[in-house]
Amino acid sequence: MTLRVLTLTTALYGLFGCTGSGPERSESTLGSTAAAPATEVRICIKAEPVGINPILSVQNISRYVSEQVFQTLNEQDPLTFELIPLLASTPIIESNPEGGTAYRYTIDSLATWPNGTAVTAADVVFSLKALMNPLVASGPYRPYYEMVRDVVPAPDDPRTFRVVTQRSYILAAQAIGDLYIYPEYAYDPEGLLRDIPLPALTDPGSAERLAQENVKLRQFAAAFNDPALGYEPERIVGSGPYRLLEWVDGQYLRLQRRDDYWAGDREAAHLTAVPDELRYVIIPDHTTAINALRDLSLDVMIDMPVEEFQQLRDDPYLTQYYDFVNIPGFKYASILFNQDDPLVADSRVRRALAHTVDVDQLIEQLLLGLARRVVGPVLPNKSYYNSQLPFVDYDLDKATRLLREAGWVDTNGDGTVDKLIDGQRRELSFQLLSYPTPDSEAVTLLVAEGARKVGVEIQVVKREPRSLLSTLDAGAFTASFYGQGFEPTPDDFAQVWLSSSVPPIGTNRGNFENAEADRIIRQIATLTDDTKRAALYRRFQEIIYANQPMIFLYSPYDRVVISKRFNYTLSSIAPNIKFNALQPK
Repeated sequence: MTLRVLTLTTALYGLFGCTGSGPERSESTLGSTAAAPATEVRICIKAEPVGINPILSVQNISRYVSEQVFQTLNEQDPLTFELIPLLASTPIIESNPEGGTAYRYTIDSLATWPNGTAVTAADVVFSLKALMNPLVASGPYRPYYEMVRDVVPAPDDPRTFRVVTQRSYILAAQAIGDLYIYPEYAYDPEGLLRDIPLPALTDPGSAERLAQENVKLRQFAAAFNDPALGYEPERIVGSGPYRLLEWVDGQYLRLQRRDDYWAGDREAAHLTAVPDELRYVIIPDHTTAINALRDLSLDVMIDMPVEEFQQLRDDPYLTQYYDFVNIPGFKYASILFNQDDPLVADSRVRRALAHTVDVDQLIEQLLLGLARRVVGPVLPNKSYYNSQLPFVDYDLDKATRLLREAGWVDTNGDGTVDKLIDGQRRELSFQLLSYPTPDSEAVTLLVAEGARKVGVEIQVVKREPRSLLSTLDAGAFTASFYGQGFEPTPDDFAQVWLSSSVPPIGTNRGNFENAEADRIIRQIATLTDDTKRAALYRRFQEIIYANQPMIFLYSPYDRVVISKRFNYTLSSIAPNIKFNALQPK
């Protein structure tokens, strides 16, 4: 899993559209109701970005903004998914005489920072130091760079360097290629990290000692973690085509094309910069967003709620001005259980609850067929998908039997099953967290309704995205609506499923723990034989299936609404369109 994949892992809110309730916003929020000039693209986002500092955020909305300001070494082709050059060439893979593998890159000869200086290998070294600093809040990303030993600049070319790894890793090229590069001059003007060798930070023991002893390491982390570094325009510096011009809290962000952008004359979609401005309009209320479409105050809306999408794409007025398109994506929706909660600690209880959800009906009636069922964390389009695992069927009798086997029966006749836990009679009653979106609410209410039929009392509680994620990270929940996102690369499950990857280290928010799964995850990460790795993938899916850490529901199609005044190319990689490449017709 790479940086780009990881941000999709928490694309919970963006998966399911804008909220159905909230304050109406004034025209100053949405901008003019007249059609925008061709030089501006107005993009609806459903929540405030947490900041424009890419290695500090796993929020997909933040990435949609950050990737216009910052650049990675490589990019994925939106159609073939192959690595292609961005800031640097794709890697030449070499055997390292001292063991491990080396990946050799050369930064584009024209790549420069806004101050006119060249992007060099020193900036790559600095960026990895920042990421691997144990005091920097980049913990969810660090596991994907644990294979890195050092970065060795070429002695005769400041733009060429070798990333030396200490062991094999299936996603090494993708992870290195997805590294966001920061300018050392802007993010470490005092040179606090300059005298700390990168190997001292890529070695976990050494890094931990430095975190306790090195004053400069602590000073850098305090400055880098400062939230203001991610929202004050003059402090946000990248090599990308746009700069942050204005951020009006709760309303919009304006990005302006840089006149001095180094690749301004390139035509490739991942490098070009066509619109003069990108305006990210923050509209948490889906009714307000739809009204903005009708007023022609938006150009792009991503993941509109399914029912509205189906209705509006037949609207004769809107279809004059917008295309309504959908494309299979790389994400799925689920109900996540907290296995540290004694109410759902027994896998039989979790499987019983899975039997109470009619997923086929949910897809047909709620999602109107714009989704496919999933049985586990591997999507069906992967070659190692375990097709031998059957879907968990809707069967209330099975659910009742499993609950009884786990000791849950209604002993007092109040309609809710109960059980003696640690000497206390507990009823199987808990809160199910939901995002305030139409789809999320509908799914969780359906889950609660099915559970009630077998004596389980569930109260659906809506939470705003930041609040919900904070609750999950703190482990203060029993069950929650949840989403996962991926890319078409081989899966590395370490960050999501490894027992040690609980927050803040990773995103194992359900506290899944299985020794065999841990061994398999580590083997998969280093195994280069596709056949042997596929067998491990299938065994891992069997373990997940038996454990039932989630109620696996469906993989939704991505839904995009885009103004007809632009030419565009769709991709399954979120956000499905390159905003910087939207070309007026």
